[in-house]
Amino acid sequence: MSAPQEQPDPVRRSSFSFHDEAEITDFIRQTYAENATRFAPIRNGARFSALTNDTPVLGADRVRTSIDYTGTSTEGFSDYVFFVVHAGSVQVSSRDADTIAHGGDVAFYPLRVPVQFDMHGFDVTTMRLPADRIARVAEETTGVPAAELRFHGITPVSASMHRYWRSLLGLASGALMDPDSPLSSPLLAEDMARTVATAALHTFPNTTMTRGHVPGPGPITSAAVRRAAAYIEAHAHRPLQLGEIATAAGASARALQYGFRRHLGTTPLGYLRRVRLELARRDLHRADPTRGDTVAAIATRWGFANPGRFATAYRAAYGVLPGQTLRD
Repeated sequence: MSAPQEQPDPVRRSSFSFHDEAEITDFIRQTYAENATRFAPIRNGARFSALTNDTPVLGADRVRTSIDYTGTSTEGFSDYVFFVVHAGSVQVSSRDADTIAHGGDVAFYPLRVPVQFDMHGFDVTTMRLPADRIARVAEETTGVPAAELRFHGITPVSASMHRYWRSLLGLASGALMDPDSPLSSPLLAEDMARTVATAALHTFPNTTMTRGHVPGPGPITSAAVRRAAAYIEAHAHRPLQLGEIATAAGASARALQYGFRRHLGTTPLGYLRRVRLELARRDLHRADPTRGDTVAAIATRWGFANPGRFATAYRAAYGVLPGQTLRD
């Protein structure tokens, strides 16, 4: 019997263009945060335009304006909004952080604290990620409780991490904005969201970098690992998260990672990729090239966005290229 397939979830796109102060303020409120905004005199032809792109797990926008404005958000941002400035300037100030970002700079808006902003003729790309996503990844990978995650700064820790983060934002936002976005695949969107969350924890100063002793993962039984493996095999078609797998196994996320390394020589998410690779192999055997079935489509179905990397992983696992399996 065929395994169920996770249906594509098309990227939701919207386009806006305003010159009215109330409309701009409302867009900022609905997309980013509550705000009170003050505008410089709006010249003839000046516009505020935005293209938004959303999946259930992350979003990206391209925002351009020739209208200058300043404002405050007393409630602050409830989700993470990272940005890279292409032109103009963006100043962000809070009780703990203050930065002026110009062309090429990256930063983010601090979470759940009053924020002031000052915008001048800017062109930016933003990446939006739910706050709980980064907090969960921090707990799963470092043991720092999600409730204790704090960012101490809103700019990268080094020049090299600045370059890395800017490149990653370009990759993620470009994938979201592509008319035929690979992130319409829930599996690929989930992987990208986790990648961005993990990278943020390495790019911006936070408690996972400064906390001293973190308790060990605790005990883990082979039975718990077997439960987790069985859950992964039954639900590999879904965009699984580590916390969900750990709950099904009755273990903590860190303990489960330790148990998988000890008993299976990989991580839970590594095992998930192994299972998906085998399911892709099964589908390649069943496929018919004369019907229009392709390696790329089958790889994407199982969460492999890069055909070259899929081919490399496939040949390492099975000794042949996926195209040969499709043709046989």
